[in-house]
Amino acid sequence: MTLIAINVLLEPDAATVEKAKAINARLRENYPASFPLDANHAPHITILQLFINTVDLGLVAAAIGNVLRSEPPINIEGKATGYFELASENLKLVGFHIEATPYQHQLQQKIIAATAPFAVKYGTSDAFAPRLDGEPISQATIDYVTNFGDMRTGPNYQPHLTLGIGTRDFVEALVAEPFETFSFQTASISLYQIGDYGVAQTKLYDLSHQADPLPSWNEGQVKQAIFAFVAKVTNKDSAAYLPSAERIAVHDNDGTLWPENPLPFQVAFAIDELKLRILTEPSLSSNPMVQAALDGDLAKLLEGKHFDGLMQILAITHAGMTVEEFRDAVQAWFRSASHPRYGKAYGELTYQPMQELLRYLSDNGFKNFIVSGGGADFMRAWVEQVYGIPPEQVVGSTSRAVFELRDGKPVITKTLDYLFVNDKAGKPVGIHQFIGRRPVICCGNSDGDHAMLQYTTINNPRPSLGLIVHHTDAEREYAYDAKTTSSGKLVEALKEAPQQGWLVVDMKQDWNVVFQPQ
Repeated sequence: MTLIAINVLLEPDAATVEKAKAINARLRENYPASFPLDANHAPHITILQLFINTVDLGLVAAAIGNVLRSEPPINIEGKATGYFELASENLKLVGFHIEATPYQHQLQQKIIAATAPFAVKYGTSDAFAPRLDGEPISQATIDYVTNFGDMRTGPNYQPHLTLGIGTRDFVEALVAEPFETFSFQTASISLYQIGDYGVAQTKLYDLSHQADPLPSWNEGQVKQAIFAFVAKVTNKDSAAYLPSAERIAVHDNDGTLWPENPLPFQVAFAIDELKLRILTEPSLSSNPMVQAALDGDLAKLLEGKHFDGLMQILAITHAGMTVEEFRDAVQAWFRSASHPRYGKAYGELTYQPMQELLRYLSDNGFKNFIVSGGGADFMRAWVEQVYGIPPEQVVGSTSRAVFELRDGKPVITKTLDYLFVNDKAGKPVGIHQFIGRRPVICCGNSDGDHAMLQYTTINNPRPSLGLIVHHTDAEREYAYDAKTTSSGKLVEALKEAPQQGWLVVDMKQDWNVVFQPQ
Protein backbone atom coordinates (compact mmCIF):
# COMPACT_ATOMS: atom_id res chain seq x y z
CA MET A 1 0.00 0.00 0.00
CA THR A 2 1.34 3.45 -0.94
CA LEU A 3 2.49 5.71 1.89
CA ILE A 4 2.62 9.49 2.07
CA ALA A 5 4.69 11.66 4.43
CA ILE A 6 2.54 14.49 5.78
CA ASN A 7 3.08 17.61 7.85
CA VAL A 8 0.31 19.11 9.94
CA LEU A 9 1.42 22.71 10.26
CA LEU A 10 0.63 26.30 11.08
CA GLU A 11 0.97 28.84 8.29
CA PRO A 12 1.86 32.27 9.72
CA ASP A 13 0.36 35.60 8.72
CA ALA A 14 1.55 37.57 5.70
CA ALA A 15 3.82 39.92 7.67
CA THR A 16 5.71 36.98 9.17
CA VAL A 17 6.01 35.34 5.76
CA GLU A 18 7.61 38.53 4.42
CA LYS A 19 10.09 38.62 7.33
CA ALA A 20 10.98 34.99 6.61
CA LYS A 21 11.39 35.54 2.89
CA ALA A 22 13.66 38.54 3.46
CA ILE A 23 16.08 36.46 5.52
CA ASN A 24 15.74 33.55 3.10
CA ALA A 25 16.83 35.84 0.26
CA ARG A 26 19.98 36.78 2.23
CA LEU A 27 20.74 33.11 2.86
CA ARG A 28 20.39 32.29 -0.82
CA GLU A 29 22.76 35.12 -1.76
CA ASN A 30 25.27 33.53 0.59
CA TYR A 31 24.51 29.95 -0.41
CA PRO A 32 22.63 29.74 -3.75
CA ALA A 33 21.87 26.04 -3.26
CA SER A 34 19.64 26.88 -0.29
CA PHE A 35 15.94 26.35 -0.97
CA PRO A 36 13.71 29.37 -1.61
CA LEU A 37 10.61 30.06 0.46
CA ASP A 38 7.99 29.79 -2.25
CA ALA A 39 4.98 27.70 -3.33
CA ASN A 40 7.09 24.54 -3.08
CA HIS A 41 8.72 25.50 0.22
CA ALA A 42 5.96 27.15 2.25
CA PRO A 43 7.00 29.00 5.43
CA HIS A 44 5.47 27.07 8.31
CA ILE A 45 5.58 25.90 11.90
CA THR A 46 5.29 22.14 12.18
CA ILE A 47 2.80 20.58 14.59
CA LEU A 48 3.22 16.93 13.59
CA GLN A 49 4.95 14.88 10.90
CA LEU A 50 4.07 11.27 10.17
CA PHE A 51 3.62 8.56 7.56
CA ILE A 52 0.12 7.37 6.64
CA ASN A 53 -1.40 5.21 3.93
CA THR A 54 -2.34 7.42 1.02
CA VAL A 55 -5.84 5.93 0.92
CA ASP A 56 -6.40 7.29 4.45
CA LEU A 57 -5.52 10.87 3.54
CA GLY A 58 -9.11 12.11 3.45
CA LEU A 59 -9.94 10.36 6.72
CA VAL A 60 -6.89 11.90 8.40
CA ALA A 61 -7.91 15.35 7.19
CA ALA A 62 -11.42 14.75 8.54
CA ALA A 63 -10.01 13.54 11.88
CA ILE A 64 -7.86 16.66 12.25
CA GLY A 65 -10.83 18.78 11.19
CA ASN A 66 -12.80 17.25 14.05
CA VAL A 67 -10.10 18.38 16.48
CA LEU A 68 -10.12 21.90 15.10
CA ARG A 69 -13.90 22.09 15.31
CA SER A 70 -13.65 21.39 19.03
CA GLU A 71 -11.11 24.18 19.49
CA PRO A 72 -11.59 27.96 19.64
CA PRO A 73 -11.46 29.80 16.30
CA ILE A 74 -8.09 29.40 14.63
CA ASN A 75 -6.37 32.65 15.51
CA ILE A 76 -3.42 31.18 17.36
CA GLU A 77 -0.96 33.83 18.42
CA GLY A 78 2.72 32.90 18.29
CA LYS A 79 5.91 34.62 19.32
CA ALA A 80 9.31 34.47 17.65
CA THR A 81 11.98 35.00 20.32
CA GLY A 82 15.19 34.46 18.36
CA TYR A 83 16.96 32.05 16.04
CA PHE A 84 17.75 28.35 16.16
CA GLU A 85 20.62 26.66 14.29
CA LEU A 86 21.42 23.15 13.12
CA ALA A 87 24.95 22.48 11.89
CA SER A 88 25.89 20.09 9.07
CA GLU A 89 29.59 20.07 8.08
CA ASN A 90 30.30 23.59 6.79
CA LEU A 91 26.62 24.58 6.53
CA LYS A 92 23.98 25.59 9.02
CA LEU A 93 20.20 25.49 8.84
CA VAL A 94 18.62 28.45 10.56
CA GLY A 95 15.09 29.46 11.54
CA PHE A 96 12.97 31.49 13.89
CA HIS A 97 12.60 29.94 17.34
CA ILE A 98 8.91 29.99 18.27
CA GLU A 99 7.87 30.10 21.90
CA ALA A 100 5.87 26.98 22.70
CA THR A 101 2.59 27.75 24.47
CA PRO A 102 0.41 25.38 26.53
CA TYR A 103 -2.25 25.68 23.84
CA GLN A 104 0.18 24.56 21.12
CA HIS A 105 1.21 21.56 23.22
CA GLN A 106 -2.43 20.70 23.83
CA LEU A 107 -3.29 21.05 20.15
CA GLN A 108 -0.38 18.81 19.17
CA GLN A 109 -1.45 16.09 21.60
CA LYS A 110 -5.03 16.16 20.32
CA ILE A 111 -3.86 15.90 16.71
CA ILE A 112 -1.53 13.03 17.62
CA ALA A 113 -4.44 11.18 19.23
CA ALA A 114 -6.72 11.86 16.24
CA THR A 115 -4.18 10.61 13.69
CA ALA A 116 -2.82 7.69 15.73
CA PRO A 117 -5.17 5.09 14.15
CA PHE A 118 -3.72 5.96 10.73
CA ALA A 119 -0.04 6.42 11.59
CA VAL A 120 2.53 4.12 10.00
CA LYS A 121 5.86 3.90 11.81
CA TYR A 122 8.27 3.45 8.90
CA GLY A 123 8.26 4.95 5.43
CA THR A 124 10.48 5.22 2.39
CA SER A 125 11.58 7.94 0.02
CA ASP A 126 8.54 7.23 -2.18
CA ALA A 127 6.29 8.77 0.51
CA PHE A 128 7.77 12.23 -0.02
CA ALA A 129 7.12 14.85 -2.67
CA PRO A 130 9.89 14.38 -5.25
CA ARG A 131 12.76 16.86 -5.28
CA LEU A 132 12.50 19.44 -8.05
CA ASP A 133 16.06 18.68 -9.15
CA GLY A 134 15.36 14.95 -9.41
CA GLU A 135 17.83 14.02 -6.67
CA PRO A 136 16.86 11.32 -4.15
CA ILE A 137 15.29 12.09 -0.79
CA SER A 138 17.92 12.16 1.92
CA GLN A 139 17.96 9.44 4.54
CA ALA A 140 18.13 12.15 7.19
CA THR A 141 14.69 13.40 6.08
CA ILE A 142 13.21 9.89 6.20
CA ASP A 143 14.67 9.36 9.68
CA TYR A 144 13.38 12.74 10.86
CA VAL A 145 9.77 11.88 10.01
CA THR A 146 10.17 8.33 11.36
CA ASN A 147 11.35 9.61 14.72
CA PHE A 148 9.20 12.74 14.93
CA GLY A 149 6.61 11.23 17.26
CA ASP A 150 9.25 9.93 19.69
CA MET A 151 11.73 12.80 19.54
CA ARG A 152 9.79 16.00 18.83
CA THR A 153 6.46 15.87 20.57
CA GLY A 154 5.24 16.51 24.10
CA PRO A 155 8.02 17.99 26.27
CA ASN A 156 10.40 17.74 23.29
CA TYR A 157 8.23 19.84 20.99
CA GLN A 158 10.24 22.82 19.76
CA PRO A 159 8.18 24.89 17.32
CA HIS A 160 10.18 26.82 14.77
CA LEU A 161 9.99 28.40 11.32
CA THR A 162 12.81 27.25 9.06
CA LEU A 163 14.36 30.07 7.03
CA GLY A 164 16.99 28.31 4.92
CA ILE A 165 20.60 27.17 4.76
CA GLY A 166 23.78 29.21 4.76
CA THR A 167 27.46 28.79 5.34
CA ARG A 168 28.53 28.37 8.94
CA ASP A 169 30.21 31.81 9.13
CA PHE A 170 27.28 33.61 7.52
CA VAL A 171 24.69 32.00 9.79
CA GLU A 172 26.74 32.70 12.91
CA ALA A 173 26.99 36.34 11.86
CA LEU A 174 23.24 36.45 11.13
CA VAL A 175 22.18 35.11 14.52
CA ALA A 176 24.58 37.51 16.24
CA GLU A 177 22.57 40.44 14.85
CA PRO A 178 20.11 42.09 17.27
CA PHE A 179 16.78 40.23 17.24
CA GLU A 180 13.57 42.01 18.02
CA THR A 181 10.98 39.60 19.42
CA PHE A 182 7.73 39.74 17.45
CA SER A 183 4.29 38.22 17.67
CA PHE A 184 2.26 36.83 14.82
CA GLN A 185 -1.10 35.28 14.03
CA THR A 186 -1.77 31.95 12.44
CA ALA A 187 -3.26 32.35 8.97
CA SER A 188 -4.26 28.70 8.62
CA ILE A 189 -3.70 25.16 9.80
CA SER A 190 -2.86 23.04 6.80
CA LEU A 191 -1.86 19.57 5.68
CA TYR A 192 1.15 19.26 3.35
CA GLN A 193 3.13 16.49 1.74
CA ILE A 194 6.69 16.76 2.94
CA GLY A 195 9.61 17.25 0.58
CA ASP A 196 13.33 16.75 1.22
CA TYR A 197 14.76 18.41 4.34
CA GLY A 198 11.22 18.55 5.76
CA VAL A 199 10.00 21.35 3.49
CA ALA A 200 6.25 21.87 3.12
CA GLN A 201 6.18 21.13 -0.58
CA THR A 202 2.68 20.16 -1.69
CA LYS A 203 -0.43 21.57 -0.01
CA LEU A 204 -3.12 18.93 0.41
CA TYR A 205 -5.76 20.52 2.68
CA ASP A 206 -6.39 23.91 4.26
CA LEU A 207 -8.00 22.64 7.42
CA SER A 208 -8.71 25.84 9.29
CA HIS A 209 -10.23 27.73 6.38
CA GLN A 210 -12.70 24.93 5.98
CA ALA A 211 -14.85 26.00 8.90
CA ASP A 212 -17.11 23.26 10.11
CA PRO A 213 -19.30 22.64 7.03
CA LEU A 214 -22.04 21.21 9.27
CA PRO A 215 -22.12 23.53 12.29
CA SER A 216 -25.82 22.89 12.96
CA TRP A 217 -25.11 19.18 13.43
CA ASN A 218 -24.08 18.04 16.86
CA GLU A 219 -20.88 16.05 17.10
CA GLY A 220 -21.65 12.36 17.02
CA GLN A 221 -21.87 9.20 14.98
CA VAL A 222 -24.11 10.59 12.23
CA LYS A 223 -22.00 13.68 11.57
CA GLN A 224 -18.77 11.69 11.55
CA ALA A 225 -20.24 9.07 9.23
CA ILE A 226 -21.14 11.82 6.73
CA PHE A 227 -17.62 13.27 6.89
CA ALA A 228 -16.02 9.84 6.56
CA PHE A 229 -18.11 8.89 3.53
CA VAL A 230 -17.41 12.13 1.69
CA ALA A 231 -13.71 11.89 2.55
CA LYS A 232 -13.28 8.41 1.14
CA VAL A 233 -15.21 8.92 -2.11
CA THR A 234 -13.43 12.20 -2.90
CA ASN A 235 -9.88 10.96 -2.21
CA LYS A 236 -8.32 9.98 -5.53
CA ASP A 237 -6.02 7.53 -3.79
CA SER A 238 -8.88 5.71 -2.07
CA ALA A 239 -10.26 2.44 -3.40
CA ALA A 240 -13.70 3.99 -2.82
CA TYR A 241 -12.96 7.08 -4.94
CA LEU A 242 -15.78 8.23 -7.19
CA PRO A 243 -15.31 10.61 -10.13
CA SER A 244 -17.40 13.74 -9.77
CA ALA A 245 -19.84 12.60 -12.47
CA GLU A 246 -20.79 9.61 -10.30
CA ARG A 247 -21.38 11.63 -7.13
CA ILE A 248 -25.15 11.79 -7.39
CA ALA A 249 -27.09 12.70 -4.25
CA VAL A 250 -30.90 12.54 -4.13
CA HIS A 251 -33.00 14.25 -1.49
CA ASP A 252 -36.65 14.02 -0.67
CA ASN A 253 -38.13 17.45 0.00
CA ASP A 254 -41.17 17.35 2.29
CA GLY A 255 -40.07 16.30 5.76
CA THR A 256 -36.45 15.98 4.66
CA LEU A 257 -35.45 19.50 3.63
CA TRP A 258 -38.39 21.37 5.14
CA PRO A 259 -41.49 20.47 7.25
CA GLU A 260 -44.49 18.58 5.99
CA ASN A 261 -46.72 19.25 9.00
CA PRO A 262 -49.42 20.23 9.63
CA LEU A 263 -49.60 19.55 5.89
CA PRO A 264 -47.20 19.61 2.94
CA PHE A 265 -46.48 23.09 1.67
CA GLN A 266 -47.76 22.35 -1.82
CA VAL A 267 -51.04 21.24 -0.28
CA ALA A 268 -51.25 24.54 1.59
CA PHE A 269 -50.68 26.32 -1.72
CA ALA A 270 -53.31 24.21 -3.49
CA ILE A 271 -55.92 24.87 -0.79
CA ASP A 272 -55.25 28.60 -0.95
CA GLU A 273 -55.55 28.45 -4.73
CA LEU A 274 -58.71 26.38 -4.42
CA LYS A 275 -60.30 29.03 -2.21
CA LEU A 276 -59.65 31.58 -4.94
CA ARG A 277 -60.74 29.27 -7.75
CA ILE A 278 -64.06 28.37 -6.16
CA LEU A 279 -65.09 32.04 -6.18
CA THR A 280 -65.21 31.96 -9.98
CA GLU A 281 -65.96 28.25 -10.39
CA PRO A 282 -68.56 27.41 -7.72
CA SER A 283 -69.37 24.10 -9.43
CA LEU A 284 -66.11 22.74 -8.05
CA SER A 285 -67.71 22.53 -4.62
CA SER A 286 -69.66 19.48 -5.77
CA ASN A 287 -66.44 17.51 -5.84
CA PRO A 288 -66.18 15.69 -2.50
CA MET A 289 -62.40 16.05 -2.50
CA VAL A 290 -62.69 19.79 -3.03
CA GLN A 291 -65.05 19.94 -0.07
CA ALA A 292 -62.65 17.83 2.01
CA ALA A 293 -59.85 20.26 1.19
CA LEU A 294 -61.95 23.28 2.09
CA ASP A 295 -62.99 21.59 5.35
CA GLY A 296 -59.37 20.75 6.19
CA ASP A 297 -60.11 17.01 6.11
CA LEU A 298 -56.58 15.95 5.33
CA ALA A 299 -57.26 12.30 6.20
CA LYS A 300 -59.78 12.15 3.36
CA LEU A 301 -57.30 13.65 0.92
CA LEU A 302 -54.61 11.18 1.92
CA GLU A 303 -56.70 8.06 1.33
CA GLY A 304 -55.57 5.63 -1.36
CA LYS A 305 -52.24 4.22 -2.41
CA HIS A 306 -51.03 7.48 -3.92
CA PHE A 307 -53.08 10.00 -1.91
CA ASP A 308 -55.69 9.99 -4.66
CA GLY A 309 -57.81 12.82 -3.26
CA LEU A 310 -54.82 15.07 -2.82
CA MET A 311 -53.70 14.37 -6.36
CA GLN A 312 -57.14 15.46 -7.57
CA ILE A 313 -56.84 18.77 -5.74
CA LEU A 314 -53.36 19.35 -7.13
CA ALA A 315 -54.55 18.57 -10.62
CA ILE A 316 -57.61 20.86 -10.34
CA THR A 317 -55.60 23.81 -9.07
CA HIS A 318 -52.62 23.32 -11.34
CA ALA A 319 -54.15 22.22 -14.67
CA GLY A 320 -55.03 24.53 -17.54
CA MET A 321 -52.36 27.07 -16.67
CA THR A 322 -49.29 27.70 -18.74
CA VAL A 323 -46.12 26.78 -16.93
CA GLU A 324 -45.27 30.49 -16.71
CA GLU A 325 -48.67 31.31 -15.16
CA PHE A 326 -48.26 28.51 -12.69
CA ARG A 327 -44.72 29.59 -11.78
CA ASP A 328 -45.90 33.14 -11.20
CA ALA A 329 -48.77 31.94 -8.99
CA VAL A 330 -46.42 29.82 -6.88
CA GLN A 331 -43.90 32.62 -6.50
CA ALA A 332 -46.63 35.10 -5.54
CA TRP A 333 -47.87 32.67 -2.88
CA PHE A 334 -44.34 32.26 -1.57
CA ARG A 335 -44.07 35.99 -1.13
CA SER A 336 -47.38 36.39 0.71
CA ALA A 337 -48.21 33.15 2.55
CA SER A 338 -46.85 32.16 5.93
CA HIS A 339 -46.76 28.97 7.96
CA PRO A 340 -49.65 28.77 10.50
CA ARG A 341 -47.39 27.70 13.39
CA TYR A 342 -44.24 29.69 12.81
CA GLY A 343 -45.66 32.77 11.12
CA LYS A 344 -42.77 32.80 8.69
CA ALA A 345 -42.68 32.59 4.91
CA TYR A 346 -42.55 28.99 3.77
CA GLY A 347 -39.22 29.49 1.99
CA GLU A 348 -37.66 30.52 5.31
CA LEU A 349 -38.58 27.24 6.98
CA THR A 350 -35.96 24.98 5.48
CA TYR A 351 -33.92 22.81 7.82
CA GLN A 352 -30.61 24.58 8.40
CA PRO A 353 -28.67 21.30 8.93
CA MET A 354 -29.89 19.98 5.58
CA GLN A 355 -29.05 23.26 3.85
CA GLU A 356 -25.53 22.81 5.20
CA LEU A 357 -25.44 19.24 3.96
CA LEU A 358 -26.52 20.32 0.47
CA ARG A 359 -23.72 22.91 0.35
CA TYR A 360 -21.17 20.50 1.80
CA LEU A 361 -21.97 17.89 -0.83
CA SER A 362 -21.93 20.46 -3.62
CA ASP A 363 -18.55 21.80 -2.43
CA ASN A 364 -17.21 18.25 -2.67
CA GLY A 365 -18.28 17.65 -6.24
CA PHE A 366 -21.68 16.06 -5.66
CA LYS A 367 -24.67 16.91 -7.83
CA ASN A 368 -27.77 17.35 -5.66
CA PHE A 369 -31.19 16.38 -7.00
CA ILE A 370 -34.56 16.92 -5.36
CA VAL A 371 -36.57 13.71 -5.78
CA SER A 372 -39.98 14.33 -4.29
CA GLY A 373 -43.60 13.29 -4.46
CA GLY A 374 -44.38 16.98 -4.81
CA GLY A 375 -45.10 18.48 -8.20
CA ALA A 376 -42.03 19.11 -10.32
CA ASP A 377 -43.34 22.45 -11.58
CA PHE A 378 -44.23 23.58 -8.07
CA MET A 379 -40.69 22.94 -6.85
CA ARG A 380 -39.00 24.37 -9.92
CA ALA A 381 -40.62 27.72 -9.22
CA TRP A 382 -38.51 28.30 -6.10
CA VAL A 383 -35.92 25.53 -5.74
CA GLU A 384 -32.95 27.56 -6.98
CA GLN A 385 -33.77 30.48 -4.71
CA VAL A 386 -34.32 28.30 -1.63
CA TYR A 387 -31.73 25.53 -2.04
CA GLY A 388 -29.38 26.76 -4.74
CA ILE A 389 -30.38 23.76 -6.85
CA PRO A 390 -31.26 24.50 -10.48
CA PRO A 391 -34.74 23.52 -11.72
CA GLU A 392 -33.38 20.89 -14.08
CA GLN A 393 -32.22 18.92 -11.01
CA VAL A 394 -35.76 18.39 -9.75
CA VAL A 395 -37.59 15.08 -10.16
CA GLY A 396 -41.20 15.25 -9.02
CA SER A 397 -44.72 14.19 -9.80
CA THR A 398 -45.81 15.21 -13.27
CA SER A 399 -48.72 15.09 -15.65
CA ARG A 400 -48.92 15.48 -19.40
CA ALA A 401 -48.21 18.94 -20.72
CA VAL A 402 -49.06 20.20 -24.20
CA PHE A 403 -47.27 22.62 -26.47
CA GLU A 404 -49.05 25.14 -28.64
CA LEU A 405 -48.60 28.48 -30.33
CA ARG A 406 -50.92 30.96 -28.63
CA ASP A 407 -51.17 34.26 -30.45
CA GLY A 408 -47.99 33.28 -32.23
CA LYS A 409 -46.15 32.67 -28.98
CA PRO A 410 -45.00 29.22 -27.81
CA VAL A 411 -46.58 28.07 -24.55
CA ILE A 412 -46.65 24.86 -22.57
CA THR A 413 -49.88 24.14 -20.74
CA LYS A 414 -50.40 21.82 -17.78
CA THR A 415 -53.14 19.17 -18.00
CA LEU A 416 -54.84 16.60 -15.78
CA ASP A 417 -53.74 13.65 -17.92
CA TYR A 418 -51.29 10.83 -17.36
CA LEU A 419 -50.39 11.67 -13.82
CA PHE A 420 -47.05 10.20 -12.67
CA VAL A 421 -46.75 10.12 -8.91
CA ASN A 422 -43.10 10.27 -7.92
CA ASP A 423 -43.50 8.50 -4.60
CA LYS A 424 -42.58 5.15 -3.06
CA ALA A 425 -41.67 2.73 -5.90
CA GLY A 426 -42.12 5.60 -8.33
CA LYS A 427 -39.02 7.37 -7.02
CA PRO A 428 -36.44 4.86 -8.34
CA VAL A 429 -38.29 4.93 -11.65
CA GLY A 430 -38.22 8.72 -11.70
CA ILE A 431 -34.49 8.69 -10.90
CA HIS A 432 -33.84 6.29 -13.77
CA GLN A 433 -35.96 8.21 -16.23
CA PHE A 434 -34.91 11.75 -15.38
CA ILE A 435 -31.39 11.43 -13.92
CA GLY A 436 -30.06 8.33 -15.67
CA ARG A 437 -27.50 7.54 -12.98
CA ARG A 438 -27.90 5.52 -9.82
CA PRO A 439 -27.39 7.74 -6.76
CA VAL A 440 -24.72 7.13 -4.13
CA ILE A 441 -26.35 9.29 -1.44
CA CYS A 442 -30.04 9.25 -0.57
CA CYS A 443 -31.71 11.41 2.08
CA GLY A 444 -35.34 10.85 3.03
CA ASN A 445 -37.65 10.81 6.01
CA SER A 446 -40.52 8.44 5.38
CA ASP A 447 -41.67 5.17 3.91
CA GLY A 448 -42.34 7.16 0.76
CA ASP A 449 -38.54 7.24 0.45
CA HIS A 450 -38.03 3.60 1.35
CA ALA A 451 -37.71 2.36 -2.22
CA MET A 452 -35.35 5.22 -3.08
CA LEU A 453 -33.13 4.31 -0.12
CA GLN A 454 -33.10 0.68 -1.22
CA TYR A 455 -32.31 1.61 -4.82
CA THR A 456 -29.42 3.78 -3.69
CA THR A 457 -27.77 1.43 -1.24
CA ILE A 458 -28.64 -2.22 -1.84
CA ASN A 459 -26.24 -4.01 -4.18
CA ASN A 460 -24.93 -0.71 -5.48
CA PRO A 461 -21.56 -1.33 -7.17
CA ARG A 462 -20.42 2.06 -5.89
CA PRO A 463 -20.03 3.13 -2.24
CA SER A 464 -23.32 4.50 -0.99
CA LEU A 465 -24.92 6.23 1.96
CA GLY A 466 -28.54 6.29 3.11
CA LEU A 467 -29.87 8.85 5.59
CA ILE A 468 -33.27 9.14 7.28
CA VAL A 469 -34.44 12.30 9.04
CA HIS A 470 -36.40 11.09 12.06
CA HIS A 471 -38.80 13.70 13.43
CA THR A 472 -38.34 13.49 17.21
CA ASP A 473 -38.49 17.13 18.25
CA ALA A 474 -41.99 18.27 19.13
CA GLU A 475 -40.73 21.45 20.74
CA ARG A 476 -38.76 22.86 17.82
CA GLU A 477 -40.60 21.08 14.99
CA TYR A 478 -42.83 17.97 15.17
CA ALA A 479 -42.50 14.47 16.60
CA TYR A 480 -43.89 11.58 14.57
CA ASP A 481 -43.06 8.39 12.74
CA ALA A 482 -45.69 5.64 12.71
CA LYS A 483 -48.49 8.05 13.64
CA THR A 484 -48.66 11.29 11.71
CA THR A 485 -51.49 13.69 11.01
CA SER A 486 -50.01 14.48 7.62
CA SER A 487 -47.72 12.66 5.24
CA GLY A 488 -44.38 11.27 6.37
CA LYS A 489 -45.27 7.93 7.92
CA LEU A 490 -42.05 6.18 8.89
CA VAL A 491 -42.24 2.50 9.85
CA GLU A 492 -40.71 0.12 7.34
CA ALA A 493 -37.70 2.25 6.42
CA LEU A 494 -36.92 2.85 10.09
CA LYS A 495 -37.16 -0.89 10.79
CA GLU A 496 -34.78 -1.69 7.92
CA ALA A 497 -32.26 1.05 8.73
CA PRO A 498 -29.98 -0.98 11.07
CA GLN A 499 -29.82 -3.89 8.63
CA GLN A 500 -28.87 -1.64 5.71
CA GLY A 501 -26.60 0.68 7.68
CA TRP A 502 -28.71 3.76 6.94
CA LEU A 503 -27.98 6.74 9.15
CA VAL A 504 -30.95 7.74 11.28
CA VAL A 505 -30.86 11.42 12.16
CA ASP A 506 -32.52 12.03 15.50
CA MET A 507 -33.69 15.60 14.97
CA LYS A 508 -33.78 16.34 18.69
CA GLN A 509 -30.36 14.87 19.45
CA ASP A 510 -28.36 15.39 16.24
CA TRP A 511 -29.35 18.94 15.31
CA ASN A 512 -28.47 21.92 17.50
CA VAL A 513 -30.46 24.17 15.15
CA VAL A 514 -33.54 23.21 13.14
CA PHE A 515 -34.45 26.27 11.12
CA GLN A 516 -32.38 29.10 9.73
CA PRO A 517 -31.22 31.52 12.41
CA GLN A 518 -33.16 34.79 12.56
